[in-house]
Amino acid sequence: MQANSKNGKGRSELTEESQLPSLTLDQLDVLRKFALLEIGVEEMRRSLAGVFEFQFDPKAPAGPSLYRTAKTSFRVPEPGIVITREHISNALERRRFELISERDLVVWATVLLMNDAYALDPADEDLIAEWLNDISFNLDAS
Repeated sequence: MQANSKNGKGRSELTEESQLPSLTLDQLDVLRKFALLEIGVEEMRRSLAGVFEFQFDPKAPAGPSLYRTAKTSFRVPEPGIVITREHISNALERRRFELISERDLVVWATVLLMNDAYALDPADEDLIAEWLNDISFNLDAS
């Protein structure tokens, strides 16, 4: 079951995953391009409106950590979009050459962690998870 909407009382409603729509080929392509940083977060957000929405606020209402929420309204693809060491290397290289900002890097890592369409490469799952979490939680997103 996935939380897929808010009712008027602020509670999440749960929907059986089998009742959710599958991502389209175009939406899967957008997610692949985002994972490679070939498109930015706003293009990804527009293309996935209604099926994946997230809030990302570097100034949490209470405490030093970032405020992050995500709402998915799609059936998890099988197989998922596999995130590998090469994705991490590509992102860090783009940051090193200032092709993306540190905030872009943090948002990228956070989205990869929050979107169920992404799956970490089983061969390097622990390493990739550690890197994504480090980027997401330890770099400056302001």
